[in-house]
Order: sequence, then C-alpha cells, then structure tokens
Amino acid sequence: MKSVPSIVAILAGLSITCGRGAWGESFLPLEDPLNVWLYRMEAAEGEALVGVHPFFAADLPGSSTPGLEGPASLLELRAAGYGRTLYRNDQAASPGEGILLMTGGMATAEALRLDGDFETRAGGTWGLNGRLLPSLGLYERMSIWVASDETAPSGLSPFHLGEEEGRHLYVDWAFVDWSYRWFRASFGRLPQRWGPGRFTQLLISGNSPAMDMLQIRYGLGEMSSFTGLTGSIESDSAIYLTAHRLELFPRGNLRVGLSEAVLFRSDGLELAYLNPFIPWYPVQWNERDDDNVLLCFDATWVPLRGLAAYGEFLVDDFHYQKKNNRPHKLGFSVGLDSWLDGAGVGAVLEYTRISRYVYSQRRECNFYLHDDRIIGSELGPDCDRVTMAISSTVAWPVVAELLVDHTRHGEGTVYEGWPDSAQAGEPFPSGTIEYTTGAGLDLSLYLGHALEAHGSVRNEWLRNAGNQQGATDERLDTSLRLLYRF
Repeated sequence: MKSVPSIVAILAGLSITCGRGAWGESFLPLEDPLNVWLYRMEAAEGEALVGVHPFFAADLPGSSTPGLEGPASLLELRAAGYGRTLYRNDQAASPGEGILLMTGGMATAEALRLDGDFETRAGGTWGLNGRLLPSLGLYERMSIWVASDETAPSGLSPFHLGEEEGRHLYVDWAFVDWSYRWFRASFGRLPQRWGPGRFTQLLISGNSPAMDMLQIRYGLGEMSSFTGLTGSIESDSAIYLTAHRLELFPRGNLRVGLSEAVLFRSDGLELAYLNPFIPWYPVQWNERDDDNVLLCFDATWVPLRGLAAYGEFLVDDFHYQKKNNRPHKLGFSVGLDSWLDGAGVGAVLEYTRISRYVYSQRRECNFYLHDDRIIGSELGPDCDRVTMAISSTVAWPVVAELLVDHTRHGEGTVYEGWPDSAQAGEPFPSGTIEYTTGAGLDLSLYLGHALEAHGSVRNEWLRNAGNQQGATDERLDTSLRLLYRF
C-alpha cells in the first residue's frame, strides 16, 4: 500500500520536461508514450495506481518484473533529471533551502504521410523549474513549432490554438507549488487528467489544453486522498470549471474514485462552487440557474499479479422523474490490462460508450469544452469504441505496440445542445452511423534518456463516412519522429 505522502506527491505531480535536476520533482507529461508502461507496472506489480495524473517522477512505480526493467530504468533516469543549473545559492543552506533554478528542453522533428499527403512538422520546448523558498517551487515550459499542415508535432501538449496561422508560441504550463506535510497547493497553468482509462477518460482528460487554476491536494489518513481545483475556461466570457475528487484505498490492490465537476458562467465569485466539501448537484438545481454538473465514479482492481480490471461511470444527467420522458445522459468505460510475466508482453482490452447529448447543455456557454475541445473524452457523445492493444519490450530498447479499434459514431455532437425534442428510447447510435475500423503499429527506439525515435503506420476503413449513407473511405497514415532532450 502506498503511503499517503507518496499519494499526495503523485497527485502533485507537476514540473517541466527538462527533468527535476538535483533538487526536486518532475512529472511525466500526459502525452509521453511511456505512460502506457506505468499501467503495465500496475498490473505486473499487483498494486493499484492513483487516478490523478500526471505522475511525480520521484514517485513513479518501479519494477523488477522481467520485461519491464527497461521502461522502469528509463523512467528512473528521467526522474534523476537532466538539463543545466541556471542559478543556485543553496550550497551553504540547510537541505531544502536556498534558491535553485534548472533549465532544459527538447527538440523534435516529424515527417508524415497522411492519406496521400506529405507533411512535415518541427518544434521545441524550453523549461524552467526550481526552488524559490523552502517548500515553494516554480515550474514553467514554453514551446514553439512550425508545420506544413498547421498541426503540432506528436508528443507535444494540446495547445490553445491561435486564430492566426503560423503563430505557434505557447505557454504549456507555468505555476508555483507550495507544500507542507500532507497538504499541497498549486496556482497557475496546470495539465490534468483523471481516471484509469488507458485510451480515453470521461470526466477530465488530456484532450484539452492545460487550464489556469488553483488546485489543492491533501491526504486524509493512510487510505484516502483529496484533490480540488477551480479553473478558468474562458476568462473573457467568465466561464469556469470546478472539480473535486476523493480517492479511497481500502486495500493496496484496490482504488475507488468519486469525482464531481461543474462548468458554469458567472460574473462574480461563486463561493458555493469554491467550497470543496459540499456536493454541487443540489447546489446547481436549487441555488443556480442552469449550470453543467457531471458526476463520475471509477475504480481499479488488481485481483492478481499480471491482471488489472478498471472501469469509469459518468453521469451527466440521470432523470429519476419520468414525467417528461427525457433520456439519460451517461457514459461508461471498462477494461482489462494484463502483463505476461517473463514474456515481455502486455495487452489491453477497453470498451467505451457515451450516450447522445453527453457534454452538451441547454446553454451554449455551458458546453463541456475548453478551447473548443471536450474536457472529457475526445470521442464525444453518441459514440462507442472497442480497443485492443498489445505492447512488447522483447527487443528493448525497441518497444512495439499493435493497436486495433472499432468505432461507431452517430449523428449527435456536443454542439447540438440539449433540445426539448430529446426523448428516451432513441436508438444508439443515432441516425446514419459512421463505422471506423483502424489498425496500426507503433515502434519506438529509446537510446538512453535523451534521444528517441518513433515510427508508426495506421490504416482506417470507414463506412458511411461523415454519416453519409453508403459513403466509403480508406486512410493510410505513416510517420517518423525524432526527439532529443537537453
């Protein structure tokens, strides 16, 4: 069983790409392909991970399981830090005191062939992290990129995309972080992802950019922890997101999460939503106009070494009063994650279903969007998908993953809102259904902790493409990417 200080440290897991340096903390960015190996370790080691990501590198789960030594060692190298000291005056100070600033970054270049078109992308990041005062840290990363198709290179964060082409300079994250024992507070622009889903998350995912927020985390004894945040969605329009999450660890191999989020528009402070200790569902119905409240329950259970089962259940709206015959707005995801001990092979099977009208709302300002991207699952409403992936480290430092998925998507989108015409009993998915079957192979080469190469090929077959009856399409995408961390 993880100690609460470790849980809180993981919940606080935020820093910059250039690593933690000699003094402190870094985190594994949500878009890093090594994230998948954290889940392999969860299954292989028989211990449930926390459900709030990203992970503190200093508290990444280690592994001595055969076949996982390579990824685990690489994660340790990243946790050990790289980059250069920019400024320090802590040599004569007590441990943990004095000022220390570290700097570093990465450069990446990518060549792609997308559905017959050749594209190129390149970019880089620069970061700063360090200690300003005892227990007070500073973390920042900026990025810049260019691309022939105006799309960011793979492996970079989802960004706040500007309206003018060619201007792609971003602040990926920037915040200060203060901790005392089991309490931690962070203020600034932070990435965030909640839930155990391997391929998608229903309440808060990495699909939208990092939010400007105030976040608190603290332990509640050895078997629980709490996270709460208040963030800005559109500062010009005074739209905000608040969320809180309670995690319970009744046993080392079992984790249960209970979460709630509300997206709302307000001209002033809404102290009720800033109160992390009350449920917001009755507040919204009885005290507010018409805000967008979502509830979520998730769990991970590792019944035996080598096998982890997980699930997530989202409640956007549940109509317990049937007089208007309104449909429920629900979503769920279930999965199995396995590791074959000694074989160097892991496999995942996951199914996700999201009802029509989920993430939508009566008022357009309350659509569950940030920078025009869904804060929850990128699949969107009126959709389901089954995904199977097999990953291998047999040829380490080469890592291979084979992924196959099948998606059904109806005509519903988040932008159709919550119409008065919606009635229970509608078919799922609705209207003309688009069917997409995809298969792909990803190969990665890790030459130490600084140099990486990634290649991929994926083919998709579509029926009723674009929800047009009888329309067919086929897409073949290939890519090659080089990445260097300094």
